Amino acid sequence: MIAELAYRDLEPGSLARLFGAGHAAVLVRCPEIVAELWSGLLEDSAEQMPWEAPLIDIARNYHGSGDITASLGDLFYFQPGRHGYIARKMALSRDGREGQVSARPAHFVQGTGQYRPGQALLDKCWTVGGRLMAALAPEGTPPADFQIVVQRLKYQENAADFARLDALARNSLGRWGRAGCALDERRWQAAGMLSPRGLSDLYGLLADAPFVGPLVRSLNRLALRSDRSRDMAPGQRLIEGAHFDYRYFSALCGQRDHMLTQVFADGRWVDLPIDRDTLAVFPGSMATQAYGVRHVLHRVLHVERPGPEQSGNPRTDDVTLLIGSA
Repeated sequence: MIAELAYRDLEPGSLARLFGAGHAAVLVRCPEIVAELWSGLLEDSAEQMPWEAPLIDIARNYHGSGDITASLGDLFYFQPGRHGYIARKMALSRDGREGQVSARPAHFVQGTGQYRPGQALLDKCWTVGGRLMAALAPEGTPPADFQIVVQRLKYQENAADFARLDALARNSLGRWGRAGCALDERRWQAAGMLSPRGLSDLYGLLADAPFVGPLVRSLNRLALRSDRSRDMAPGQRLIEGAHFDYRYFSALCGQRDHMLTQVFADGRWVDLPIDRDTLAVFPGSMATQAYGVRHVLHRVLHVERPGPEQSGNPRTDDVTLLIGSA
């Protein structure tokens, strides 16, 4: 279900073989590499992370798109049950003639100054991502043109702060925007046969309608009983709902005390170990289209921990570092 592989054993086609054998994810053991990436991307005091920044700096660094998966720069994205993070996202590409790795955006605003990632750090991210990409492609099938994506995602330590940020984001919308948010929340509750796009939209529209609303909600409760993808244990709160990443692959590491990523395999949710010793790799939809590798359904949960909160490092606590390819 979840395989393990040493970084030194990554070779063309090695990940493709493991995913083809039915593994939902592969843990690539590489503590030294993760330490190097973590130090350069999260412990450089010269870089102000967006969750440490004033809101205007986040706005100045936002390079948005109608599709959140294509947005770059700094992002503040809170929708209950769908997304709940503050992030910094870069896309790396390499010039075919000169071999120079460049980043979009090339720099980040910090008050009256700027921060620009060092070339050695960009090269390291490209090397790691490129090796994973070559391992994902079936042996004898060199990967086509691709970009490496580097994302740093900050989640909150407690459920109350998620709720506050959700309320803040919702309050910035107009009346129809807030109505749309409520409709989206209803739509995302659609389970089983009601969950596909179109049917879930119809469910969202009808769930609170007079007369017919109770009927469609009853149908959804019946669907929930057999939809194992909606199961949650006590004390868990859904932060990012079940979804497929569009990219070729996602490789995660991080420092997370309250956050849990799960992959859906063999009809049940399986905890994906995410730490600072391994890269947890799973394929996305682009790998399905290009190589026939099955994409993996996954989600992110917040988990309440008993006892008093431990004082930690707000810069890096409950932060996930993602290296991917698109």
